[in-house]
Amino acid sequence: MEMQLPFLRRRGGLAASVAIALLVATAPCRAQDAPLFGGFYGALGVGVVGLEDSHLDYSGAIANYRVEYDAGWAVSGALGFRLRRHWRLEVEISHRENDVFDVDPGVDADGTVTSTTYMVNSYYDFPVYSLSGFVPYIGAGLGRAQFTHDIDLNGGRLSDASSHALAYQVIGGLEFPVISRKMSATLEYRYLATTRPLFQDMGGFFYHTDYDSHSIVLGLRWAF
Repeated sequence: MEMQLPFLRRRGGLAASVAIALLVATAPCRAQDAPLFGGFYGALGVGVVGLEDSHLDYSGAIANYRVEYDAGWAVSGALGFRLRRHWRLEVEISHRENDVFDVDPGVDADGTVTSTTYMVNSYYDFPVYSLSGFVPYIGAGLGRAQFTHDIDLNGGRLSDASSHALAYQVIGGLEFPVISRKMSATLEYRYLATTRPLFQDMGGFFYHTDYDSHSIVLGLRWAF
């Protein structure tokens, strides 16, 4: 037993040395795990929007229409604040616009559908920056959407109306540092949907419709 003690002491000293070396080596990585921004930040984004086909549902008063849309565009602006190390909260205003591609039944379809949303979003930033060089994050939001329908059909105006509805969205993105703790570029996917808003067409008939959109958004984020 006495002959083993020096050996055990050497093993213990070696283990302690390795542990200290690992702590020192991983300290910078753990520092990089910290959020890119602390406190307040601003964000701007621009992107492409795909709007799913919708139905103008007249609830049996007259025949329903099916509307298809071209790819559209989106812009957004937000102000946020980091609540905890990996959690953020922000308020956001965004605008989306899609041109009408086709209305069935009917001919000579044209027009635009727009939405402006006012959202409160919450995000979680995954602490993997030291491994990947970027920060993945997920988010969800709740708020209100305002719509306009300007739809032409059969040589005349079918609808020129506005409405509003409850809006919700889910978000997945990647944040890439440009200036450490000062500015980042972002790439996001967003799914935005709403409850069914109510509109009145040019003939005085009321209809409900759906709104489900998919967006790819490029953005910039900077700390205050």
